[in-house]
Amino acid sequence: SDDFRLPVDADVLAVYPHAHYLGKLLEAYATLPHGARKWLIRIPDWDLNWQAVYRYREPVFLPKGSVISMRYHYDNSRANPRNPNNPPKRVRAGDHATDEMGHLWLQILPRGPGDHRRPIQEALMRHRLEKYPNDFSAYLNLGALLLSRLDGQEAAPLLEAAVRIDPKRPEAHDMLGSALQSVGRSSEALEEFRLALRANPDYANARYDLALALAKAGKLDEAIENFKLVVAA
Repeated sequence: SDDFRLPVDADVLAVYPHAHYLGKLLEAYATLPHGARKWLIRIPDWDLNWQAVYRYREPVFLPKGSVISMRYHYDNSRANPRNPNNPPKRVRAGDHATDEMGHLWLQILPRGPGDHRRPIQEALMRHRLEKYPNDFSAYLNLGALLLSRLDGQEAAPLLEAAVRIDPKRPEAHDMLGSALQSVGRSSEALEEFRLALRANPDYANARYDLALALAKAGKLDEAIENFKLVVAA
């Protein structure tokens, strides 16, 4: 099961439910802000051969604040004729057909002018961190999104968390350096750019960011050497 609160008004154009052989009852619905329920899809006896994108005859409008819910039931017993394991065995999430999945994808078109992808992406990543507090990618992507809004103050602690979870990833150090640089923590930013290059000496983004930071710090000779390496790359 999972529940996600929609941060914008949107029309749902299509739905793609997905499970493997153990899937039984697949349900998805939206609870509207005033409490009414609107069904998105319900398959009472799932068959793997039915995996497909189902397009609505008319778009399904969901107002901002609607809670989208998925409720999937599985049958890992001998009574399930589609069970690939005889006798049944414990099955975990994975990409193989004999593993299991529980996906619900919605194709949506936000209403109103402008690009609404950022608030949707931010809500998705914050929701993911509620469920998985040690998710490196969610911290990294949320930090990157906030950096794209020029909000280094809020991006920095998220990127620091990403670095703590996986200190070997150069892109996390590089983004953290950019966030620190934007809030005036220049010496810490320089160290993060250097850590990124220690992890991957050929990482051109970090090399360029280091060169810029050195130039701003007045360390021009070192900045020039790094700019030369960027040009050579």
